[in-house]
Amino acid sequence: MLHKFPYEDFEALEIPDANVDAVYTLGESSAKASGEQIIRKALETPIGCERLRDQVQAGMKITIAVDDSRRSTRAELMLPLVLEEIASAGVSNEEVTVFVALGTHRPMSDDELRAKYTNEVVDNYRIVNPDWKDRSAYAQVGRSGRGFDIKVHEEILKADYVVGVGQTIAHMIAGFGGGCKIVNPGCSDSETIGEMHWMCTRVPEGKLFAVRENVVRDLIDEVALEAGLKFIVNEVPGSKGIAGVFAGHPLEAHKRACEFAKSACKVKIRKKADIVLADAYPADIDFWQALKGLNAAYGAVRDGGTVILVTTCPEGACSQHEEVTKYGYSLSLDEIRSMVAAGTLDKIVGANLYLGRQLVKRADTILVTTGISKKDTRAMGFGWAKSPAEALKMAFDKHGTSARVNVLYKASKMICTVE
Repeated sequence: MLHKFPYEDFEALEIPDANVDAVYTLGESSAKASGEQIIRKALETPIGCERLRDQVQAGMKITIAVDDSRRSTRAELMLPLVLEEIASAGVSNEEVTVFVALGTHRPMSDDELRAKYTNEVVDNYRIVNPDWKDRSAYAQVGRSGRGFDIKVHEEILKADYVVGVGQTIAHMIAGFGGGCKIVNPGCSDSETIGEMHWMCTRVPEGKLFAVRENVVRDLIDEVALEAGLKFIVNEVPGSKGIAGVFAGHPLEAHKRACEFAKSACKVKIRKKADIVLADAYPADIDFWQALKGLNAAYGAVRDGGTVILVTTCPEGACSQHEEVTKYGYSLSLDEIRSMVAAGTLDKIVGANLYLGRQLVKRADTILVTTGISKKDTRAMGFGWAKSPAEALKMAFDKHGTSARVNVLYKASKMICTVE
């Protein structure tokens, strides 16, 4: 079979038909309505609270926290309709701030803002595009029951009403993305984010991804509600466009979104294979994001097998956290814990390395990317190949010419389960 990647950077790959066990993609949405119609319907019938336009009014300072360009959230569709809903309550443009929920991602460029939020929004609304390294911009909103200060960006705290616009998909650290995660980590300071991320080490392996009720999510929800998040609008993606949209109370609407996402993003793997070929599209701006595609791939490979991850990563391994290539995913879990305890490793990075290490100990990984050097790829603990064809040959050399192959197309949003 000839497999085509969702990237122009890589040529189609010929895989012998006799070796292909199955090709998996996200199921197509059964929705008959357009994305705009689905969003409007969600805004008209919110879950767990009154309609947004009935909760806001002229004179209020309203802040909308929205996913940045590293998320595939259809903000260009959702944000204008949320603003339209708010405007229908008599709120002027000058009373609304759009806050880019970057977490510890880099600030967005003007071109990225316009592509993500539309020219009309950028030209007519105040946009706050923060720098997470500016610690003076974050203020304490309370103290967590887990014993640390909760700090959130001042733009969130000075608002009368906060709306979150994001995407609900399965997530390695939070169980699911979306919901209150728009505030923590999206609008929180690095220490608050670090505490949330590191909480994942308290959850038994295999009991976090695609599980909403967990200690990490409890902390996420605690921080966001304390900071004043009142309303969310979350989309769940399908293989083509939006599969569903859920609006309303930050907890109630998100629970419904997670139930839907667990079904919409589930891919039933017939049998784990010797080799898995996967791409990380569209979570592929750097390896920090592409790890999501790797996570899905490990759900489809047998223990001791080989995963081939094809991804572009134009910004390298991680522009904001160089420790990803300094330490890689070869450190033991005990070593990562010790380094975090000693303060030599940031908790945000520690959590990424910890979860990554849990993955890579199951099988070998060969990375095929145009954005990460051979040196850095090997420093992260992965095999390196210049092309998908070379990587596949390497895998066949290891497992034999009769090895079975599972192919995952656009894997980053998948929840892989074995039948």
